[in-house]
Amino acid sequence: MPIDRRALMLCLAAPAFAQALMPLGSSRMTFAEPSAGGEMAIWLHRPAAWRPGGAVLAVLHGASRNADGYRDVWAPIAEARGALLVCPEFSQAQYPGAEAYNEGRARSLPRAQWSFHALPRAVAAARRAAGEDGAGGYLLYGHSAGSQFAHRTLLLCGGLGATRMVAANAGFYSWPDLSIAYPYGLGGLDLDAAALRAALAFPLTVLLGEADIDPQDPQLRRSPTAMRQGPHRLERGRNFHAAAMASGMPCAWGLSTVPGVAHSNAGMAQRAAAVLFG
Repeated sequence: MPIDRRALMLCLAAPAFAQALMPLGSSRMTFAEPSAGGEMAIWLHRPAAWRPGGAVLAVLHGASRNADGYRDVWAPIAEARGALLVCPEFSQAQYPGAEAYNEGRARSLPRAQWSFHALPRAVAAARRAAGEDGAGGYLLYGHSAGSQFAHRTLLLCGGLGATRMVAANAGFYSWPDLSIAYPYGLGGLDLDAAALRAALAFPLTVLLGEADIDPQDPQLRRSPTAMRQGPHRLERGRNFHAAAMASGMPCAWGLSTVPGVAHSNAGMAQRAAAVLFG
């Protein structure tokens, strides 16, 4: 059940109460998020070993908008790693289509109103409900549409508080190229070479399923520009990483593949956790 808003206000004013407000194990809460036009849901898992000041992991769902399903897959990993798990729900009703979710509304709204900014606010709301003050970095994993959201959060907004990131099985990418129009590149968004240089220096890992090679997947974008990135997700991810490495700027991005896994969050999760928690 959602946390009552009056209780949440008490949570913000009284950290000891807030710690008791989020139960151990899996739960759900809502918070007021301007880009959602109202209350945004967050699906959570608080491990028994987690304490305020501990690791926080944000997980971004795919195009099915099933944040609860992603929470359920990642909850055992969060429990084993002792990390507070935060899965914001970018619902179809509040963030309709790829433009509002995957692409962050960066083509249609001023920067301050981009959907990307909901992510750190969701993490902060969860931290406050768990007894923290809402500040601090977090690990970030995105799969499929969530992988698109994650790597664009880095390229367009500098990561917004994430300290390490895994972008898994994206359908297509925003190329690290200021001359290609967004969303296929970074052109037209008032970004500059300094912003790109900073993004390339960030610890991002592009994670790909080696069996994610269906060129006819109904959710795979097949516009002419997307097809130039490659025929399927595996090839597009490899080409995206290669373009970053060939940018002429220092690049800290890693590339990793998972044998036998196609387009599956559950199949990618353990490898992603190993990368994130090092």
